[in-house]
Amino acid sequence: MADAENVLREVVSASARPEAIELLGGAVAAQGRVEEALELYDRAMASRAGSPSLRTNRARALMALGRLDEALQEALEAVRIKPDLHPAWNQLAGIHAARGEAAQAERAYRRALSLKPDHADTHYNLALLFQSQGRSEEAIASYRKALQMRPDFAPAHNNVANELYLQGRVDEAFVHYDRAIRLDPQLADAWSNYGNALREAGRVEQAIPLLERALALKPGSAPVQNNLGIAYFARNRLAEAAECHRRALEAQPGFLEARNNLGNALAALGRGDEAIACYEAVIAAKPDHADAHSNLGLQLQERGDIEGAMRSYERALALEPAHADAINNLGYLLQEQGRQDDAMALYRRAMQANPRSARAAYNLGLAHLARFEFEEGWRLCELRYHTTPPVAVLRPFRIAPFTAADLGQGRRIAIWREQGVGDQLIYSTLLPELATRGERFVLEVDARLVAAFRRAFPQWNVVSPDESETAFAECDRHMAIATLPGLLRNSRARFERQPAALLAADVARSSEYRRRLAKPGKRVVGISWRSFQPAARGHVQRKKSAPLEAFKALSLRDDMMLLDLQYGDTSAERDAFAAGGGRLARLEDLDLFHDLEGVLAAVAACDAILTTSNVTAHFAGVLGKPALLVYLSGNPPFHYWVPDEEGRCLWYPSLRIVTAREIDTWPKALERAGELLDA
Repeated sequence: MADAENVLREVVSASARPEAIELLGGAVAAQGRVEEALELYDRAMASRAGSPSLRTNRARALMALGRLDEALQEALEAVRIKPDLHPAWNQLAGIHAARGEAAQAERAYRRALSLKPDHADTHYNLALLFQSQGRSEEAIASYRKALQMRPDFAPAHNNVANELYLQGRVDEAFVHYDRAIRLDPQLADAWSNYGNALREAGRVEQAIPLLERALALKPGSAPVQNNLGIAYFARNRLAEAAECHRRALEAQPGFLEARNNLGNALAALGRGDEAIACYEAVIAAKPDHADAHSNLGLQLQERGDIEGAMRSYERALALEPAHADAINNLGYLLQEQGRQDDAMALYRRAMQANPRSARAAYNLGLAHLARFEFEEGWRLCELRYHTTPPVAVLRPFRIAPFTAADLGQGRRIAIWREQGVGDQLIYSTLLPELATRGERFVLEVDARLVAAFRRAFPQWNVVSPDESETAFAECDRHMAIATLPGLLRNSRARFERQPAALLAADVARSSEYRRRLAKPGKRVVGISWRSFQPAARGHVQRKKSAPLEAFKALSLRDDMMLLDLQYGDTSAERDAFAAGGGRLARLEDLDLFHDLEGVLAAVAACDAILTTSNVTAHFAGVLGKPALLVYLSGNPPFHYWVPDEEGRCLWYPSLRIVTAREIDTWPKALERAGELLDA
């Protein structure tokens, strides 16, 4: 292009012919130097005012500079001079469209196409006009005509994909997106649109590289930064999500969606004050922003401000009655108040408002499980991978997932750990039954548990996460351990098969601990009182944690010794407990976090366990140790702590649940636990 421009400059210099000046203007305009091009067109106008092509080119330059009124006059003059000039009608249509004059634009495009029916760009421009008016079918038809004329027209592939996707024709859309990025790897919008479509379809892992590519092509694009942040958030890459949204706001400070999304990322990171500030800023700028009201309500609920949360949800629903997230969030609030029927009705309503609301479906699944309605509960809980952010992250495997149809088919299953140690233990109680059925598997568990599982089940192939990739290579199916109950515990009756115990402690260590702890006339009761949760789950942590002070009366009994089994840094609490006269024994040489073999031995050395909802309850359960688990007001922290008719845990036969609507304070709960320890 530079060489052509130089040649034209030489021609203009030699002869100053207006035709050459006009051509030079076109070459300069093609390089984006529109003002310089307009000056050249003006020079040519001195002797070529009657040229329709010059008028058309001048109209194009004026339009590019935003001088639409002047551009319109030039284009009208061009078609007056030569009514059958296709480029002039095409340019006139574009100017009308830019001025918001849709009817005039459509007439001009149709006139251009009557002159040149096979012109791909005109079909494309008409499609853009239809798209801007919401005339989706007509837009798709025009894009298809453009592609018939020019199959390698990448922007047309991208835009027709957008329309197809909006119509729910997802597979067709993906074909065109893929074609667009292959034809033009520099087309950032296609990468971005394709990535967004994949993300919304739940294929987030595939979406992220495409959105990252779009950002590399358009690093200053606030929408692309925002979309990539949404995708990172959906994969629990929270710090990266927050950074993307911050950069989007740097590029476009008034981008309210990015600020709302930044609030979501900060909330998930446990930075509640900053999240609330984001939501309040969005609401201040746009009081009818339903998402921000709903999200603010969730943060207020997390802080225990139930009235404030309720007001926020009601405001969101007043603005948008079918706002699925607000309906779901309100349902969760009612569930926490013990209004389970009302909560489940709201979860269903949220799913009607947005059939793709995985969070509402998952919450409904948990509510079913809490009612011992297991088949539907487990089915809905499989959506835990698709909530935003995900409850659990789905592992990529090249082998198919294990399903009910695979039972008894001689498969070798890669069973991978999911979520925390407690979930690994409770769902592992189903593995003996799986093995009895003749199923072969490789079991991945937390490295701290490997020795205990290998000791209890030497015939099983039990591996740590560092070993699992190699061990799983022998398998032809995979399954998350939390998926197993859907196969083996889909009815209340099937819990009769729960083992009395799953693991056994190291006998030598347990005996040594017992020797050290034993005092004449005293029972050793291991206690644990706190649950340490991520910062964003402060409400859950509070719900699952009791103050150590509540155990004081039990600690002072002459017939009982309380043994500290609480992991984490509790030194300040223990010091205050001791200063107030509380008594708590400790195994000072036992690392309660890293040495789970030692923790199992310590639990086995006790006469009984008394704990809130944390991993200690699971240790007692898998060992078959008599245990009491306490929580307040009959409001279970997790579905698996709902008691049966006899007050026992379905999953762990040795574990009894201590709760009731009237037991609404920790002193009441611990008093009742003391009575049961005496029974």
